[in-house]
Amino acid sequence: MRLFFRTLSVSLLLLLASALPVRAFYMSAPYVMEGGKMYVRATVGGQTGKFLLDTGAPCSLTADFARRAGVSGGQTQRFWDSNGQPVTVRVAMLDRLVLGGFSFMQLQAMVLPEGNPLEMFGVDGIIGVNLMAQGVTKFDGSRRLFILTDERDSLSLDYNYCTEMLLDGGAPMLPVRVGTQVDTVMFDSGADALYEMSASTYRRLAADTASVRLLAQGVGTLSAGAAGVEEMSQKWRLLLPKFYVGAAPFARVTTITTDAPDSRIGSALLGYGDVVLDFEEGFFYFLPRDAASVPDAYTPEWNAVLTVLDGRIVAGMVWDARPDGIQSGDPIVAIGSRRLTEADARAALTTGLPGLDPSGTAVTYLDRRTGQERAAVLRME
Repeated sequence: MRLFFRTLSVSLLLLLASALPVRAFYMSAPYVMEGGKMYVRATVGGQTGKFLLDTGAPCSLTADFARRAGVSGGQTQRFWDSNGQPVTVRVAMLDRLVLGGFSFMQLQAMVLPEGNPLEMFGVDGIIGVNLMAQGVTKFDGSRRLFILTDERDSLSLDYNYCTEMLLDGGAPMLPVRVGTQVDTVMFDSGADALYEMSASTYRRLAADTASVRLLAQGVGTLSAGAAGVEEMSQKWRLLLPKFYVGAAPFARVTTITTDAPDSRIGSALLGYGDVVLDFEEGFFYFLPRDAASVPDAYTPEWNAVLTVLDGRIVAGMVWDARPDGIQSGDPIVAIGSRRLTEADARAALTTGLPGLDPSGTAVTYLDRRTGQERAAVLRME
């Protein structure tokens, strides 16, 4: 089941200015992984909450957490989420944010609209790029530590695994190799895949079938942004025989195209090593855990990907859908013999759906064309 929140893709105007901390400093905070995302505990206004570590967005608070923390005031501005949909937010000043025992003073943050998807997932806010850019940021995948420092010598950097990093509105961008081709991607720690190719990049590279192989295609929806569920669109599932992040090779990387303007690499990269973002020097490091290996990164996918829409569990994407079979948007009314309820849909937002066997699960869906219930089998391929 794919129910992940891909956070805001920011423009230059969205990089929020913040006061720099006292030099020199070293901050280390443990993070937990849930659903492929990294979360830390941070405190604002005496309230401690659960914050997503996201290099694809500025620091943010949900409306509910901002009220509890006494965060008020600020200007209202309009931005666009990762799916290109408009969202209106309030930009406020945080007197103090405490993370890893370190206090960040006078930090600007967005207050997200009521009912933002973060709230549905029990998340209180985002630790974003305007805080990370105050030093050198390290995501230590082995120890699950988020580190922010200006002491580069403490980070065990290996310049053999260094790649030039550019900033697009504060978001870190770097080149990666797809076979013999090059794609410029955002490192988006709020995304959970190893690599998500943009639809525009796929159209550019599709003719190079040695570098990019088509596995399946379909029309549907897979993700939610700050403004809600994305519009239905054409998507492709692809296999990349060879893929490189800097000097580190990967084999058999699978990717599903995204409608975002840029491709991105996400938190799954931390399963293979550590990531360092040196904002001041303009370098990105991927430090592989086993430099001698070439990981096989093939990831199976459900033939029909379930999501939640308007309080119901539906087929968000059906790959290579047959005219007489389940279609994107058809409601799922039962898994096996168990009928689904609104409570199941609410629980699926945070805990997923029980009883889905990757080797094959019988489901009952409502065929919207006929109004009749029909059977299908979900499996991972």
